[in-house]
Amino acid sequence: MKNWRTPIIVLITILTVYIIKFQLNFPSADIEVIGVILTISSILFGFLGGFFISELWSRYTEIRTLQSEWSSEGLNMLQYATHFFKNKEFERDFKNKMEQALTADQLVSWTELDMEIPYFRKIGDSFEKIKVKTSKDEVYFSDLTDSYNDFIKAVVKLDTLGKEKLLSSEWSILFVLSSIIAISILFLDISHIFYRIMVLVFPAIITLALSIIYNLNGLNWGRRTTTLAPNERLFDNMGIKRFYSKTELKYKDPKIKDYRTEEDLTGELKKIRDKIIEHRKKK
Repeated sequence: MKNWRTPIIVLITILTVYIIKFQLNFPSADIEVIGVILTISSILFGFLGGFFISELWSRYTEIRTLQSEWSSEGLNMLQYATHFFKNKEFERDFKNKMEQALTADQLVSWTELDMEIPYFRKIGDSFEKIKVKTSKDEVYFSDLTDSYNDFIKAVVKLDTLGKEKLLSSEWSILFVLSSIIAISILFLDISHIFYRIMVLVFPAIITLALSIIYNLNGLNWGRRTTTLAPNERLFDNMGIKRFYSKTELKYKDPKIKDYRTEEDLTGELKKIRDKIIEHRKKK
């Protein structure tokens, strides 16, 4: 259903404009005045909208690249860590800290990634339990720490990008301009077929542009690929049941039936959830 959201919103916009203008006989105004207002507001909206879409698209593609790197380094780290799993104390501690970090990652939003960074940093504490005895151990330990460092760097970069969203003032400008355009369109004289088409199509285009900006701003496009899949792969490779926050359940693969949510968390994982909730309340 979520894939149809934008087309439905566009159709609702067209239907609303049709009822207001064609059925309720919204009044017309001087075409010269309306033309000047439409020209100025459309140019400004097109310039700002295009700029915001370009900036947000660059951010989106960079986040997808970083998520891929983060997932890749995480999988490499797990692979190198298995060499030391004969040390059961390290294996338990490493997996526990990874599970805690990945759970925190699913609980926070893109603007809250700073809350998960401490849990990812704690993963490195488990390396103190590793005992390097041979030259092969040294190679694996070096590769493990390198992957871990790159893993952390990716999280820190994602935290910065996740917070780079449109400001309230920028949204306000877009809404003011789109409102001026919509109202001006309604004042057009629909006696000419061209104006009739313009009245129906132009507001739909504005709505579509705002929808694109909204989805890019909230990183809603390819949500499963960008947000869920990297986390899923790490849970699977550790042999631990996947965890999803309730807000992300609608984006997961419907075929996945065996998973956990906030209600299934216990012990240290539940404390992490409670700590994140408490932190939000203080903001």
